[in-house]
Amino acid sequence: MPILFHYLLRLFLTGFLQVIGLFVGLFFLIDGVENMRRFSLKEHFNWGDLLLMMLCRLPDFITLLLPSITLLAVLMVLARLSRQNEITVMRASGISIYRILIPFLLGGLLVATGQLVAQDRVVPWTKRMAQNREDYFMGQAPAQADMDNLWLKSDHQLIHVQQVLPNEQALLDVTIFAWDAEQHLRSQIRAHSAQMRQGQWTLSQGIIYQYNTQVVAERFVQRDWPVTLNAEQLNRTAVNPDFLSFEQINRLIERTEREGYDATPLRVLWHGRLSQPATTLAAILLAFPFTLRLPRRGGIARSLLLGLLIGFLLFMLADLSQALGMGGRLPPLLAAWAPVLFFTGIGGFLLVHLADPRRQG
Repeated sequence: MPILFHYLLRLFLTGFLQVIGLFVGLFFLIDGVENMRRFSLKEHFNWGDLLLMMLCRLPDFITLLLPSITLLAVLMVLARLSRQNEITVMRASGISIYRILIPFLLGGLLVATGQLVAQDRVVPWTKRMAQNREDYFMGQAPAQADMDNLWLKSDHQLIHVQQVLPNEQALLDVTIFAWDAEQHLRSQIRAHSAQMRQGQWTLSQGIIYQYNTQVVAERFVQRDWPVTLNAEQLNRTAVNPDFLSFEQINRLIERTEREGYDATPLRVLWHGRLSQPATTLAAILLAFPFTLRLPRRGGIARSLLLGLLIGFLLFMLADLSQALGMGGRLPPLLAAWAPVLFFTGIGGFLLVHLADPRRQG
């Protein structure tokens, strides 16, 4: 690769690490003071667990602010290059603005890839550990599954279970109401128990009522029960989506919709997580037009300030769009991606304008 490419990529990565170091220092300062205020007088407080909780919160903090960190790193590097007239020398040597941009985009792509992997594999696990430490400090026991008196929905069936025996994969005192496609009550089953064997549920010692033109009752000793029920669905402990990976959120969406509930907030969360790495790349495109400005057009300080304001506007618009998506005002896909595409379009347009020598004046 050309020397210039290596030089610009090294500057970006160095600036990126410097900004991350600044944010990590601020995190430990602010979060440490707040945690000591909250937990220092608690019975179970100790410094080791406090440090562990802060370390577990750090990945979520960094991944959430990676677009801002990337934006600031690009602004800092480009401001330095402009102040030392290196950008002017590059342009005078015939190097296009796009060749200057490529190393920053490659660096941003590396950051975005790491951000995506961290959101899927690291952040859910560390957030769960941090929550466990906080519960320990507060003297709260971990949430337990409520395995008695359950109401479930699955495959056009409303199911009541008096007790779940998870080790035996069995249900006791089961009542099942089944509907047809027109939402008419088709049958009612009352069974003493239900048992899963080789992935198939079987009802035992019960009676079925068929509702057609007249009610027909029939007793049975054993009967196959075509239903989709798994351990996750029987566990009625409230699931925090923040503790789930992409695949687990997908399964939760399927389960929620199968039970007949609205999964819109989960879909907004899934698309929002996926769009955040793209926001990091959009931040780079935003940084270029607002930093590579000639001094006569306001100077570097003004360009930096304007770039930061536009960057914060991006995140405000993203939060507003996500709130509209959570409320069902926007489709989940549009709620997550519209702000990214909008600001990417603005950055791209201004970049083209900046790269055209006929428009410089």
